[in-house]
Amino acid sequence: MSCSCLGAEAPEGRPVAQVLLDSALPQLDHLFDYSIPEELADSLRVGQRVKVPFRSQQRKSFGYVIGFVERSDFTGELSPIAEIVGPVPQLTPEVWQLARAVADRAGGSAGDILRLAIPTRQIRVEKQHLQAAVDTSRAAAARDVESGSTQDPTSDTAGTEVAPGPEQEQEVALEIAERLILGKRLGFTASHSPVRLPTGEWVGGWAEGLAKLAIAVHKQRRSVIVVLPDYRDEDQVLDALDALGHCEAVRVDSRQSNAERYAAFLRALDREPRIIVGNRSAVYAPAHELGAILMWDDGDPVLAEPLTPYVHARDAALVRAELEGAGLFFAAHARSAEVERLVMIGYVDDQVNPPRRTRMLHADASIAPDAFAGRVPEFAARTIREGLRTGPVLVQVATPGYAPVSVCGDCGDLARCKACGGPIGFRIAGRAACRWCGEHANPWSCLSCGAHRLVERGMGSARTVEQFERQFRGFRVLLSDGDHPRERVDSRPALIVATRGAEPIAAGGYRAVVLLDAERLLSLEHLRAGEDCIRWWENAAALAAPDGVCLMASGGGPVVQAFVTGRVEEWLRGELRDRQALRYPPAVRVASVTGGLAEVDRAIAALSSPGVLPGVEVLGPTPFAPRDAAPQGAQLVRAIIRFEYGRGTDVAKRLRGALVADAAGAQSRQKGRAPGRARPEALRLRFDDRGVFDG
Repeated sequence: MSCSCLGAEAPEGRPVAQVLLDSALPQLDHLFDYSIPEELADSLRVGQRVKVPFRSQQRKSFGYVIGFVERSDFTGELSPIAEIVGPVPQLTPEVWQLARAVADRAGGSAGDILRLAIPTRQIRVEKQHLQAAVDTSRAAAARDVESGSTQDPTSDTAGTEVAPGPEQEQEVALEIAERLILGKRLGFTASHSPVRLPTGEWVGGWAEGLAKLAIAVHKQRRSVIVVLPDYRDEDQVLDALDALGHCEAVRVDSRQSNAERYAAFLRALDREPRIIVGNRSAVYAPAHELGAILMWDDGDPVLAEPLTPYVHARDAALVRAELEGAGLFFAAHARSAEVERLVMIGYVDDQVNPPRRTRMLHADASIAPDAFAGRVPEFAARTIREGLRTGPVLVQVATPGYAPVSVCGDCGDLARCKACGGPIGFRIAGRAACRWCGEHANPWSCLSCGAHRLVERGMGSARTVEQFERQFRGFRVLLSDGDHPRERVDSRPALIVATRGAEPIAAGGYRAVVLLDAERLLSLEHLRAGEDCIRWWENAAALAAPDGVCLMASGGGPVVQAFVTGRVEEWLRGELRDRQALRYPPAVRVASVTGGLAEVDRAIAALSSPGVLPGVEVLGPTPFAPRDAAPQGAQLVRAIIRFEYGRGTDVAKRLRGALVADAAGAQSRQKGRAPGRARPEALRLRFDDRGVFDG
């Protein structure tokens, strides 16, 4: 049996297995007791996936063995486990405890978390992994016999040595690693500028720092999980790990094939300390002797899970670190409001030394963006030309496509989509389409005056490239956005136009970084507009060379001033004080309850029975129209519940109870409608929704 099975709990004479069914139905989110057949008693282990009869002997359901007990509270005859699905216990006790705790915090089902944590089984990959484990064990045993050595094979640290580097940096990494292994929680703001690895590759300085820290923890025979927003961040950290001598990191990535992902999962499952690098689901990866979780840029919305129960990777990391006594390291160029709150209350320790930032310049803030000819004011154009003399220059723009919006050519009203009411823009010149649903706007007629002529407004990335090719003749102008991604550019002079988040790394860093469209970004109608802008700008500025500059081309106000002057944390603390006064997250927690009016009313009633929960505030319910339109005839409402962190357990438990009652109760079996969650009016819960107060 695989080394993954070593230590997995066996029945040891106990006749009852407790099984969690793999079901999306909330009323089935608890353990069911099954008897253990004699023929399975020797091979059954905690964490294995099994098939069990449910509702009838003929109907089989999948599930996971959670534990074994001497007797069941069920007074009837227990059904036996039908079969074991694979020899490898896929669910470790630590991941099960995490799934249960995270689901309870979010009013969700543990099974939904496990579907994020455990990839689809690949039999061929599993057999190869088992055989490789056997071969490795035999080879190690043979070496020990030949040499007469009694050394523990797990003490081998080959491949984890840090390449020679500045002694001070290594000492800092070792010091931080020791604190993390002791269970400390740290917040860190990374310095700007990319660095060159010994292999010649250029990565962000933050990536090299995280790699050094991960290796320092791993050298103490502890596992490390590195959680990153997307694959480009993963590439940088893995490149840094390789360059520093650690080539055995486990990558957990949604872009992998099923076979690749399952192979990585099995490697992480082995009883061997690993460095695990991945996106948001990596926080649920099995990890032997977890020492620390390192998370980069937790303010990136990509780390918010879009599937029920919608748990942000940061919240899952906080729960896991607490359960396993592991350290937690939050790093970013711009700290999120959530991490700043944890620093302010003393739950996360702040760094002592301030980070190094790129030199900042600010064009005249009194100049409105439409008051100058061309895409950029003359001051910014001079900065671009000066930078292009010696290397690449980055220009960050707000939106992709050709023109972000369009208006009626006769009356000037904003052009709206007939299908969903979204704004109409131009992804490419001459082709208009809705920015929400993608419906083509040809033909189009104005809802106000009936005219048919669309006029472009604003400049997207493609239109900016078109203008720069005329304005900066003789220089290469490159585009990097969602449709034309670039990960890296060389050190030759070039003007790179990139949307926020799609900026490539330049060899040696950019000579200048120019930030456009500040006014447009700050006008976004959501609670975190200022926080997001600072994060976008800081990440772009961090790509400049050590002697480069970052220019804010236009715009003013507190957010721009905080960014330019480097007083970001001071602004963020003021923002948190304002949110505390207004009871906005993350000063308080929130939950949204959506469904039919009767269903939402019953959920709200559950918050006051039995007993009223103090400090809990209900807003609504009010009519709610989801972006993906509700089925015809369904009239949905939404209520928002605000509550203190200390009330989270009670609120989640009561709302979860209302959800289970709604899914399983008599009201779900109305004539002519599908049962349970298929009803459009069925209750839906979402805790800590990032956009619940957005316009």
